[in-house]
Amino acid sequence: MADKLAENRLPPVSIKERRTVYDGWLTLEVAVLETTVHGEPRLVRREVHDHGDGAAVLVYDSASRTAVLVRQVRAAALLADGSGITLEAIAGIVDDGEDGETAVRREAWEEAGCVVGSLEFLGRAYASPGALTERLWLYLGEIDAAAPRGKGGGLAEENEEIEVVELPLSVLADLADGGEVLDLKTRLLVEALRRRQPELFV
Repeated sequence: MADKLAENRLPPVSIKERRTVYDGWLTLEVAVLETTVHGEPRLVRREVHDHGDGAAVLVYDSASRTAVLVRQVRAAALLADGSGITLEAIAGIVDDGEDGETAVRREAWEEAGCVVGSLEFLGRAYASPGALTERLWLYLGEIDAAAPRGKGGGLAEENEEIEVVELPLSVLADLADGGEVLDLKTRLLVEALRRRQPELFV
């Protein structure tokens, strides 16, 4: 596919300097890039946030035409809009030794108490490459309806307080179409499933 794109004509860039200014749950680095801007040599300073890669899955039940999502308070959203409550596809950090599939299966159990059967891998994408190193493994996952359900709700040791939300896929599509505040990964996953299996949204 990449060979169908026009050749890259951007000027070369190199990392002249990088230093860590904060190291906690996330790492914040300051990078100085050496490049040219409209033909003029420049040193460009950028702050870069790193907390590892993530993985997300839209869990759905094709028999009942429903989706399993999670609702929680996100600190960044709280600072941005005063509410902070988000409705999202199940997601989390890819731990050391995991791949995306292992991570979403684990997160589905921890957050929503459900076992995912078949998974469809959609790809791996940068979440917000202007400031984050994070790449997201993205999946559609059919719930294993025969498997027992757990409590979900997240892990207390990770300070998670999560509400499990099951709703018809038609309602989820209406939320997306109506401009409701769904994060980008959730919107993307909803649209991917709608393109592949539109009959589930009727």
